[in-house]
Amino acid sequence: MSLDPEVRGFDATAPSHLTVESAHNGLRADAFLALALPCLSRTRVRQKIQTGESFLNGRRYATSARLRPGDIITVFWTSIPSSRPCRRFEILYEDEHIIAVDKPAGVASHPTGRFQRDTVIQFVRELFVAEIRASLGSAGEFYPRLVNRLDVFTSGVIFAAKTDNALRRMQAMAACGKIKKKYLALVDGVVAEEQCRIDLPLGSDPSSSTRLRVAPREDGLPSVTDCIVLRRFEAHTLLAVFPRSGRQHQIRAHLSALGHPVWGDLLYKDESLFLEYQRSVDAKLDPSFPCRHCLHAEESEFVHPFTGETTIVRSALPADFSLIIKSLDINQ
Repeated sequence: MSLDPEVRGFDATAPSHLTVESAHNGLRADAFLALALPCLSRTRVRQKIQTGESFLNGRRYATSARLRPGDIITVFWTSIPSSRPCRRFEILYEDEHIIAVDKPAGVASHPTGRFQRDTVIQFVRELFVAEIRASLGSAGEFYPRLVNRLDVFTSGVIFAAKTDNALRRMQAMAACGKIKKKYLALVDGVVAEEQCRIDLPLGSDPSSSTRLRVAPREDGLPSVTDCIVLRRFEAHTLLAVFPRSGRQHQIRAHLSALGHPVWGDLLYKDESLFLEYQRSVDAKLDPSFPCRHCLHAEESEFVHPFTGETTIVRSALPADFSLIIKSLDINQ
């Protein structure tokens, strides 16, 4: 993981000395470092501890070590491989409580698997390194966290709350369906109905070898998705999709159950293709597939939990999605 001194306020030639305050008494060492160094992924934080790139009171220590006020963690940066800053994202909305950014397809919300760098949460936290450090030192609650997540190959609006209070309020609104969301989905096949409601409870798919997929099941969580046809092509349909609940993979699973999976969605189209992709970054997939899920989080609308004002955040259809639609127009 790179560390850019100008962006993050570090001197890459000198170690950082972090003092544990009373507010963090009993906190695990890895959790403390993740708070103090938001530019690092959780994996990189553990590496800093396990490889001897940091010391607790002058000695090696475990990730699970419990900290006490006055403890000093020294972090060394001699092994930093690059000073390249984290990639930048367009900010769609920001106030003192929340921030919304425009996530491109192919970018992870959080560090995970092969996507350990240039994630949305790393970008957001790097924006506010000074504020996070000040909050950490004064036992404040400023620490951006994601309110919602989007799958790696889904694009669009993603929110982060800047404080614990803002996170609680936004998540409570989301849980009650008070954040209205609109997606655009280009799906396989021609959807016959002009509009439809998919009301199928969702749970883990027992037939999935990856344990990632969800599927309709009687004992699943209540899940409702509304769809409106926007355009029909020879072998595809463009839909406006309105999830009325917020389950993992809800839109992807519901559209697959409808018989019209999102175009380019390997996991819900054919799990064997997804496994092939997972085994190799350079996996040669069917060239007829688009390079991303054709799913875009276009709009979120809610009553602001602090101001009471109706807030609408929109993301324009990205260029790669637009090109896919244009290619279908050409082939009509």
